[in-house]
Amino acid sequence: MKYLTKEWYYGNKDICLDLEVDSKAEQFSEEYYNEIYNAKLKNFLEEEKEVSEMEYQTEEWEDIQLMDDEGNIVSAREIMSEEEFEALKQEILESEQNKEESQIEPYDEEKLTKYFLEIHNNEIQSLKINLPKEILNEVEDIRVLSLGIATEKVKKLVDEYSKKYEMAFEKALNDYNKHWYSISDKIPAYIKENYNFHDCRIIDIKNVGNDIVFELDNSSGFTNINKIIYKNATILENNFTEGCHWVYDEMYLCNDGYEFDIAVDGENGYSYITLTASDVKFE
Repeated sequence: MKYLTKEWYYGNKDICLDLEVDSKAEQFSEEYYNEIYNAKLKNFLEEEKEVSEMEYQTEEWEDIQLMDDEGNIVSAREIMSEEEFEALKQEILESEQNKEESQIEPYDEEKLTKYFLEIHNNEIQSLKINLPKEILNEVEDIRVLSLGIATEKVKKLVDEYSKKYEMAFEKALNDYNKHWYSISDKIPAYIKENYNFHDCRIIDIKNVGNDIVFELDNSSGFTNINKIIYKNATILENNFTEGCHWVYDEMYLCNDGYEFDIAVDGENGYSYITLTASDVKFE
């Protein structure tokens, strides 16, 4: 990775706090903390209960996009009869409904109360690690800050800090995008249209002849592809761990065809898989 590096990923600590200003945060008060905590917990439980009671709403589509044998995206209506199209549509709807229902757990107030406390404690630790000392020194009770309440001064300091690192984070992305657009006219359409595996899990990487094959779990991604075949490939760096998530990727032209840089997040943290290949195919 040349742009979306470990230094960029770990160095730009995004502080996602939508802070409200309250002068009561100027003083340490156990009573005030408990009041804020209980109010936030109540809202959390109400939202979770509402989600648990939601009924699945079916979607209606006019068309479905599929990939043909050559890797091109085509309309399902162009290659299917009306009966085949409706059967596929029904199959997808049932699959999505089953997936949605399996993801919604029954409301359990005791379990959710413990979960809220866990989230709260994790947020406190995150702020202690990620906020600079000059901001932490202005905070009377970091527990209150983690619940989204701050003095006007602390809110201003946190907002300025977050903006600074957001700009640094975006700069690397923008710089890579400039590189991508400089080479995109040399990349075949089937690669540009299909090489999108953010949030997919990499299940296995194996050599098949001169090729390297990635097996994916695409259930959390944004693609129907579950196999990537890098043709005549050579791995330059391999930090693969089973089930690691595909986070970012970069692509370059080279003498062998293409260099594919993949940033993954798994047991080794944010790390890289780098390989060259003459071409790439998808299944």
